[in-house]
Amino acid sequence: MNVTWELELATEIHVQPTVEQLTDHMSEQQRQAFRDKIQRYIQKPDRDLILAVRGPEVLGLVCVIDQAELPPGLSVENMGYLKNFASGTQLLVHPSFRGRGIGSSLHIHAESWARKRGLPGYWFITHRMAHWYERDFGYVTIASIEVEGVKKIVMAKKFD
Repeated sequence: MNVTWELELATEIHVQPTVEQLTDHMSEQQRQAFRDKIQRYIQKPDRDLILAVRGPEVLGLVCVIDQAELPPGLSVENMGYLKNFASGTQLLVHPSFRGRGIGSSLHIHAESWARKRGLPGYWFITHRMAHWYERDFGYVTIASIEVEGVKKIVMAKKFD
């Protein structure tokens, strides 16, 4: 099935539909934390929430921030490397729409967002898709960390 979508910057009117359409797999506590996070990304000037939408339907999102707190356990060298990089704090595509290029378009837009702000690179943490970011976008693994018993990969890309 061919799916078309548009990317748009989220505003307050997007909060409720985004929560309703992307959190059916979450507990009520997780859903509230998700709502709080997306509201922060809409309200604060150092970050944005970018949505993939098809009409009123929210298909996915990416959260980007100028400077996120670095994860604990990174070496001094890695902390220095990531200094001033933008960060992606969440990339989420509804399971019904995965594998159709939505995640790629959101990620490319997030990189563009960072470049437009004059930031030297982009980093994020993943626990499933490291090979995809390496293969399709040229990211490198900076470190492996453990967060609440889950192994995660810190990935980064310095812009040319």
